[in-house]
This record gives sequence, structure tokens and C-alpha cells, in this order.
Amino acid sequence: MKLAVHFGAGNIGRGFITPTLQANDYKVILVDVNADLISIINKKRQYIVKSLNQDGYTNTKIENIKAINLSNDPQLNEALLDADLVTTSVGPKFVEGIYERFAKLDNSKEQIFIAFENMYRASSRASSTIKSKNQNLKIIDSVVDKIVPPQSQTSLDVTVETYGSIILDNTSNLQPLAPSEVVSYKNYENEFYKKLWLLNGLHLQLAYYGLSMGYEYIHEVISSTQGREFTEDAIKSLAEAYQLLTETTENLDFFCRNIVNRFSLVELKDQVSRIARNPEIKFSKDERFEFPLRLLLEKDRSIQTFKTIFDILIDQNFENVEGFDDFKNSVLNKGKTNIYMEYWKINKNINQYQQNLGS
Repeated sequence: MKLAVHFGAGNIGRGFITPTLQANDYKVILVDVNADLISIINKKRQYIVKSLNQDGYTNTKIENIKAINLSNDPQLNEALLDADLVTTSVGPKFVEGIYERFAKLDNSKEQIFIAFENMYRASSRASSTIKSKNQNLKIIDSVVDKIVPPQSQTSLDVTVETYGSIILDNTSNLQPLAPSEVVSYKNYENEFYKKLWLLNGLHLQLAYYGLSMGYEYIHEVISSTQGREFTEDAIKSLAEAYQLLTETTENLDFFCRNIVNRFSLVELKDQVSRIARNPEIKFSKDERFEFPLRLLLEKDRSIQTFKTIFDILIDQNFENVEGFDDFKNSVLNKGKTNIYMEYWKINKNINQYQQNLGS
């Protein structure tokens, strides 16, 4: 049996990546820094994944799991040397360190590294400055999509949404995972921006719209009359921006409806304050808000939902949102024109921004 070593024994690692790897006939070893979690995994060796959708839920039993503490060098190195596939879901800032640890082992085995992270070409970035000792080590970039609600920290069992997607770069000419309802091989650039804009971008807009209306959860926004109208307008506008970027004729109706249906799940308890956190990053240049807004303005298309969110940012305060006070003081309070020129680095058509978003 093939061996996969996955860094990150958290909810995504246990609730999505591990089941997918096992479905592809990999023996899975999880790696984490949490000693208590490692101990529980090795003691129980199994847990339940509860998958939610509009029709209810299903339970899947995951068995024969082993875990290694990140600090256990001999045991971890042995597993990495034997691995066919090494993957991560630990957060973008840790990927390079993991890749370096893996790549510097003296090995000649054919191996593949995939970073399952919410970051542009995380696998390529991690490997770009580190020369691997193993000439047979290959990397693949991926786009991963799975919503995991807040969880109890006292159980290995994980609750996730039923929908899940792993899209692997089709230019790699590698297929470590078989194509399925979950796994596919496609144009990476298109799929990255499709997810970043239509899913993450909509999520962000709904979060701030929800905050302004006093809602606690994303599903409350969508279930309200005004919120549903805003949702439909927002995703339509984001889809239009995506088509302008990619010049694709792809029909996005099903993809858009599916996103809205997923966000509507009451059981996910998707808190608007959680989605809204770290606004200085999420509203920055080339991100899920600024980039599609820029394209729509360049093509003289409607930006009404973007303006609604922009005005909310300028006019309101959200002390309960992590990072908002700093964002307000360092960026928003300096004025709209300063946002365009300094924060977003717009160096042309400033009048267009001032006319459409204010000055």
C-alpha cells in the first residue's frame, strides 16, 4: 500500500484530506505539534466524519490512522523517507518549513508534495527557493474547497459539509489521486480565481453585510429578503468579473447556486465575525475584493455590491472583528483616495474610483 504523510491533524486534515487519501488507497500518517492530539489519535486509531448537506447528514468511519509528533525527528524522518506522497493543511506560513524538512532528506524515491492550502500556488512557492536532495521529488499546486464549522476540541470526530473539492494543476502530468467527484485536474489559474472570488469573495461580502445588519451567522444573511437579494447580486457581479479575467464561456450557474446553497446550511454555524477577520489582508490589492472590483471598473460594469461593502467599511466600526480596529486606523481612516492610491496602489483612472466609490 502507498504511504501518505499529511502535516496537520486538525479538522481539515482529519475531516477532508485523510478520507480522500484513504479513498485513493493510501495508508495515512498524520503529523502535528499537538502532543495531546497525537496521543489520542494513536490510542483510538479511528474517528467519525459527519458530513452535512441540505438533506441531512451521513457518517463515515475513518480507521487505521497513525500520528507522529512534529518534534519526533527519528520517527518523522523515517516516515518521510518512505512516503509516496507528502501533503499539508497547516496554514500557508508553515508550508515552506515543512517542504524544506522533507526536501533536504537524502532520498531517491519517487515522491510528490502537495500543499492543500488557501494560498496561490502554495506548493510551487514553498519549493521555489529550496533545492531538493531528491531529484525524484515532484510538486503539484492545488485548489482546495471545504467548509468546516466550529468544532468541539474534546473529540476526534469531525463535522464537515458534504461538498468538497480538490483541483490539481493539470500541467504537472502527475496523477497521485484518481479523478472523482472530489478530485479533478484542471487549469490551475482559472480554478484558483474562481474559488478566491466567487467563494471567498462572496463569503467576505456576506460577512460584512451581515455585520452591518446585526446578524451572527452567514445563513441568517441569506435567509433574509434583503440579504438574499444582496447575495444574488454579489455573486452575479463576482462571476462577471471572473469571466472578464479568464475570457471563459463556462456556464457558472450551477457553481454559483451551489455556493449559495452551501452557505445556507444552518448547521455550519458560519459566524460573520470569523469570516470578516483579518480585513487588512482580505481587502488588499490583488485579493478577493480589490481585484474583481478593479476589473469591473475597467470594463464599466456594475459595482453596486462592492460599493455597499466599501461604504460599510468606511462608515461603521466592528470591534469584535479580529484586526478591524488596526485596519480602520492604519488604512480606512486615511480617506478613500488614500485607499485607492496607497493601499491599492492604483496609479491610473483614480477619477473612476472617486466617481463610483466616492472621494
